[in-house]
Amino acid sequence: MEPLIDSHFHLWRQADMREPGIAAHPHFGGDIAWKDYAAARGPISLAGAIAVQVDQNPGDGEPEVEFFERTAAEHPELRGIVAFAPVEGPDLAGHIDRLSQHPLVCGIRRNTQHEADDAYCAREAFIAGVRLLGQHGVVCDICARHWQLESVVAMAAACPDTTIVINHLGKPDVQSGSLDPWRDHMSRLAAMPHVTVKLSVVVQRPEDDNWNEATVAPYVSHLLSEFGPGRMMWASNWPVAALVTPYGDWLAAADALTAKLSEAERRQIFHDTAVAVYGLGS
Repeated sequence: MEPLIDSHFHLWRQADMREPGIAAHPHFGGDIAWKDYAAARGPISLAGAIAVQVDQNPGDGEPEVEFFERTAAEHPELRGIVAFAPVEGPDLAGHIDRLSQHPLVCGIRRNTQHEADDAYCAREAFIAGVRLLGQHGVVCDICARHWQLESVVAMAAACPDTTIVINHLGKPDVQSGSLDPWRDHMSRLAAMPHVTVKLSVVVQRPEDDNWNEATVAPYVSHLLSEFGPGRMMWASNWPVAALVTPYGDWLAAADALTAKLSEAERRQIFHDTAVAVYGLGS
């Protein structure tokens, strides 16, 4: 499929990471480099790819950004970086200023899916940080699990001037097939024009079973009806996705699940939305 932008994938060097999270899982066997990403894709070519932060340490995101930049110098398909910054922290403006010196940084993500407080995204400090991102014209990626979405809805409603990108379909319970209350929460998010969603692989736990086109179809169908192709962007979530599905299998499933759309609508999902939201140029 061409042109194709992968709006969410990961690389890492474990020696550089302060709190590796999923990167420490034995399935991955250490560092994940561009050559591994290329091998996973096989013959699939890219018009661009966006590397998303992995390190969970609530400090400075610049070391991870610099690692991505070294990779991009050799592999120009890496066209954007969603970096870490402590969104709820008192020095967020300073972090934004430093990260703005790196031209490939196109967004910020402070991963909240592991927070014990299900309402973390609705905390006053977090909302203030998301508003500040909007004031600086910075895209805010949100990774939250389906049982945390109520707080994401509240946060998004309080931050209408910030472009918000929901990762991994809003992390529904694909393994059980349960749609509710995820379905209602995502409809409420879709009603806000500043919210976009990534059509990407959901992994809740490393021990999740394989998933396929049939299991994910109801979730994709709902998002298509609510967000529309203009506010959806395809992503692999590789290599985390490799715990449940190969790269090519997910692309083929997404291709089949969007087959009834027009060529222009499919181009939005697989290319244009990511370009527009993250400011990647043409």
